[in-house]
Amino acid sequence: MGKDTLWWDLGTSPVLTRELVVIACIQSDDSYVVAFQKDSGILAWKRARNLGAPLEAAQSYATPIVATRSDREQLFILGADHVTAHSAVDGAEIWRVGGLNPKGEKYFRSISSPVLAGDLLLAPYARGTTMTAIRLGGQGDVTTSHVAWTRQGIAADVPTPVFFEGRAYVLKDRGAVACIETKTGKTLWSGEVEKSRQGFSSSPILAGRHLYITREDGKTFVLRQGDEFKLVASNALGESTFATPVFVNGQILIRTQEHLYCIGTAQTK
Repeated sequence: MGKDTLWWDLGTSPVLTRELVVIACIQSDDSYVVAFQKDSGILAWKRARNLGAPLEAAQSYATPIVATRSDREQLFILGADHVTAHSAVDGAEIWRVGGLNPKGEKYFRSISSPVLAGDLLLAPYARGTTMTAIRLGGQGDVTTSHVAWTRQGIAADVPTPVFFEGRAYVLKDRGAVACIETKTGKTLWSGEVEKSRQGFSSSPILAGRHLYITREDGKTFVLRQGDEFKLVASNALGESTFATPVFVNGQILIRTQEHLYCIGTAQTK
């Protein structure tokens, strides 16, 4: 596929469309989006995505979103100071929104991934300094018409927000948590878990009307989903983890640096 110019190697996850496996390689030189047939691995298409962002700001470790809009499967990609929408069939760009880095900062690489929030896409940027809400749809450069709101100081550098029922839950890298009304960008509530030298790399998860956040030292905090910041439990594994937990069939899977833990009632056949 060409030379790797990412400073920290490929970090974005592959995503699945109906027919394809898609990977976005957003880097300093020769960025592209590529798709392979699921059953054979044969190259289906490859599209350049070079948007002129400076130095490390051209690099992204964020994972694309796959969504169906107006019966058309689309990809939404954050990185290189832009959000772009593409056809999942052939990778052709549909629309773009720029302006995420108006001063041309050289080191605004993307780690936190975008999130769909109804008819909006939430784009964390600027190393966790900004959150931009973008209206979906349109054709070509829709920067001036499709930015619904931009907030300062509410995003995260690494953890990806989670959306549910008109609200986005944002976990910042040092343990501050905020609930945002996605229609307006208004902060409904905020709070912070206990102070620690350890930060947060894994993303928050909503399950069973609770918000779960896991710190890099393996301690998970459980917040009640509601109209205020309320910590209801905390549990420590005592092992470092940077991975987001997976919730499935009433159990929690947590991958630490040494083990894979399954937490919950044992499943019997």
